Amino acid sequence: MTHAGSAPQRRPLWSKLRFWHLCVGAIVLFALCFFGLPLLWLFLAASHTDSSLFTAAPFSWGTWRNVAQSWSNLTQYEGTHLWTWAFNSLIYSVFGVGLSLIAALPAGYILATENFPGRRIILLATLVAMITPNAAIVLPIFLEMHLIGLNNTRVSLILATGFFPFGVYLAFIYFATALPKEILNSARVDGANAWQVFYRVALPLAKPAIALIAFFSFVANWSNYFLAFVLLTDDKLHNLPVGLTSLISGARALSFSAATGIPIRRPEAILAAILIVLPVLVIFLFSQRFIREGQLAGGDKG
Repeated sequence: MTHAGSAPQRRPLWSKLRFWHLCVGAIVLFALCFFGLPLLWLFLAASHTDSSLFTAAPFSWGTWRNVAQSWSNLTQYEGTHLWTWAFNSLIYSVFGVGLSLIAALPAGYILATENFPGRRIILLATLVAMITPNAAIVLPIFLEMHLIGLNNTRVSLILATGFFPFGVYLAFIYFATALPKEILNSARVDGANAWQVFYRVALPLAKPAIALIAFFSFVANWSNYFLAFVLLTDDKLHNLPVGLTSLISGARALSFSAATGIPIRRPEAILAAILIVLPVLVIFLFSQRFIREGQLAGGDKG
């Protein structure tokens, strides 16, 4: 029983922290089970044969000999242009990331630091473009590239992925929240023009944002399937997702019907999936510090 006028009892701080830690731990455990376990199985399953995938334990390791045999089947089959597809993916990703940075950083900087007529409309259009499904814009892009005669060329896919609305939005958020306005004003007082303020002051301070935009742009370009499938008809111009998907579907590698005689089965399909996942995973591990800084940019602002 509490006395009249006495202060209400508050919940201890340690109990609140404990509840919060339990919630965070539950979320991490769910993410580990939902994303981590399938990824672990993917790397282990590549060491099995097609028949042992159904008889061996789910998370057991087979042999390196099986990995070598599957790799040999995947790279040496006459219908495979694996290294050409990998080179194409690298070209599309590198140039796509470059164009994304060239377009997104100045656009985000101007939207964050300048107040001009139509600014809100441009921001709204950027948000609409960011949430628009890729399937909805494939046909207009195809007709546009056909009109200028660039269909079925590497340039068509690079130009189509050069504008990255999500990158513009990330650059806008970073420059609007994490860039000290006093530094920009000091540079203007010292006589720097608009380009010099951006290039010599704002851009060197935006390394976390650059890393974050480059990472997301690389992931989008490296795993781009539908747009590459529509714009590129020559199999020697395909990227890894389109080329490997066509190879696996043509070989009926995932079918339960009788074998087609083509040495592309489930282990080869698993290796193909690893080829697509591995570069993204490696880049994330090496650049996670900059990515984390970019994600937290502006988080300490009031």
